[in-house]
Amino acid sequence: MHTGDNDRLLPLGELGYRIDIEDRPKLELRGMEPSEVLKAYKDAFPKWEVAANPLGVLDILNQSNQGACQGHSLAAIFSSCYFLATGRRKRFSRAAGYYLSQRYDGIRGDNGSTLNGGRKVATEHGMCSEEDWPYPSRYDPTEPRNAKYVFKLKITKPFRTIKDLLDWIDIGLPVQTGVFWNDSCSREVVDNWRPGGGGHSTMFWQRTARGNVNNVNSWGGQWNGDGMHEWTEASIDKALRNNNSTFVGYAPDEMSFPAPEAIAV
Repeated sequence: MHTGDNDRLLPLGELGYRIDIEDRPKLELRGMEPSEVLKAYKDAFPKWEVAANPLGVLDILNQSNQGACQGHSLAAIFSSCYFLATGRRKRFSRAAGYYLSQRYDGIRGDNGSTLNGGRKVATEHGMCSEEDWPYPSRYDPTEPRNAKYVFKLKITKPFRTIKDLLDWIDIGLPVQTGVFWNDSCSREVVDNWRPGGGGHSTMFWQRTARGNVNNVNSWGGQWNGDGMHEWTEASIDKALRNNNSTFVGYAPDEMSFPAPEAIAV
């Protein structure tokens, strides 16, 4: 799902994740303990075979010249959860993920969004498909009249330990990241950070063949060769210990996803 890989990418200071107004206490209040969600998930859905490369399921995303990284990572998370629930691919609206999050954050203009705004969209409002609300080439929060917001997710509290996060990844579920794109990220995995780098949101999903965690970015397929890079366990642990980093896990809400037996795969 390219939006033009040659479009101008945002400067590092304007990546779009608003760490400065992230409401972690509300994420703690609204999220479930990872162990609770994992227990509920364990027998809820069939376990489809997922390749170590998430791009077998996901499209390559590009936020282009908007600060919509959180909306892009949220849409990718919906796509991964839809696949886990049904075994089929579906594109979800990056525009809804961004603009509706901004509405709940109280942000006007192309000034990013928070994971908590995304949480409101994912767990309470609901998400629509990319067809219902296509991603525009320029900032335009105009909401289509007939968009159908039928899909919802479950969310964890922000992860506190590397074990909880890796347990989540290893059962096959995605994680939404919110990081300060500077030296709170390890040079092992991020070599283009700078002081004052701004906030950025991406998606962890699946292990690589080397045992690291795939990080799906939203800067197009030209970034790092395929739009992704790997995070080592040590790198994730370093970010978890940094007060400017937030990681939450998502799982399908079985009440809003179609029954697998009703879908031909």
